[in-house]
Amino acid sequence: CIRTKPDCGGCPVRSDCVARLANRTGELPAPRPAKPLPERHAAFLLLRHGNDILLEKRPAQSVWGGLWCPPQFDSREAALAWGEDLGAAADKDGLLSPFTHTFTHFRLHITPVQLSMSRKPQRAAPGSAWLDVEDALQGAIPAPVRKMLRRA
Repeated sequence: CIRTKPDCGGCPVRSDCVARLANRTGELPAPRPAKPLPERHAAFLLLRHGNDILLEKRPAQSVWGGLWCPPQFDSREAALAWGEDLGAAADKDGLLSPFTHTFTHFRLHITPVQLSMSRKPQRAAPGSAWLDVEDALQGAIPAPVRKMLRRA
C-alpha cells in the first residue's frame, strides 16, 4: 500500500484495512521517521597571495572527487599550523563565519580559515595549483567552496 496512491480496489486486505475503514488512506501507512544525519567537521584553509588562492584537486574516490578545493584539515588549529609553517600570516580581514553544508548522507560543519602569504612558494605541491579567485570561481569547485571564495 502506498499512502500517496492507495489502490483500495485492488488490495487483497481491503476488508480488514484500518486506513480504509477509518477513512485515513491519505495518512496511513505513516512515513518512516527520518534517521538523524551524522555530523562531521572540517576546516578549509583559504591560503591567499594577493588575489590568488591555493587549491587542491580532490581524489576521484572522495567526496567532491575530481573537484578543486582548498586544503582540508580536521581542525582550525591544524589548518593554521600548516599555513604558518609555509610562512603565511593571519589575514586581519579573513575572519569568515563557519557554516554548514548538508549532503544526503551527512552534515558537514565547515570552518574557513583565511591566511595570507607575502611570497608565493616557487612551486605548488603535486595536485595543487595557485589560481586567481575569479578563475577558480569559474572552475570545477563544489558549492560550499564557491560560497567561501565569494565571502573571502
